[in-house]
Amino acid sequence: MELPEQLKANRERLGLSQEDVAHEIYVSRQTMSSWENGKTYPDVQSLLLLSQLFGVSIDELVKGDVISMKNMISKDAVTMERMSIGSAALILMGVACMVGLHAVWQDPTPVPYMTTGSLAGIAAMVVCWIPSLMLSSKIERIKKSHNLVTYREISAFMDGEEAPEDSNALSRRKPVLYSAVQIACGAGAGLIVAFALTLLVNALR
Repeated sequence: MELPEQLKANRERLGLSQEDVAHEIYVSRQTMSSWENGKTYPDVQSLLLLSQLFGVSIDELVKGDVISMKNMISKDAVTMERMSIGSAALILMGVACMVGLHAVWQDPTPVPYMTTGSLAGIAAMVVCWIPSLMLSSKIERIKKSHNLVTYREISAFMDGEEAPEDSNALSRRKPVLYSAVQIACGAGAGLIVAFALTLLVNALR
């Protein structure tokens, strides 16, 4: 049972109206109604007063919500793992297509130093790279929604564990610098991959 249902059930158990409960914990009836409808969530002080009024622990009041949050986190972790595997598989598939098409399709084209297989391989790589980039973007959104920054935090999240937030992480201390480093690393990795593929293509000629 989630918090809105717990509030209503305990209030009715004691024969109290929303206005009665609101008066006892120093909030308005509209606030109490909003809590029972799930539109807003009480703060810690209000939860403490509610638990004392109803004669139940705070754990009992919020247990359903905690379970729901754990289920959501578990679902996001599985989704993130699957998307990571999918993104890596798409990149590998694109590289394999690029190399394979170049090796077996040697017809000349009007483009200097490029065969039909080379052009088709580049097109295949782009086709695989775009959905991989979309998956990576979704992974970043999940990480951001759970405030995951360091490898330790991400690893603990994937294992269903809680990891203490690292306040010294570069992305938390200097987000602009962290973004610049990410862009530089991504560009550097892209150049290295492009250079390596160019050498490989020339070696296969």
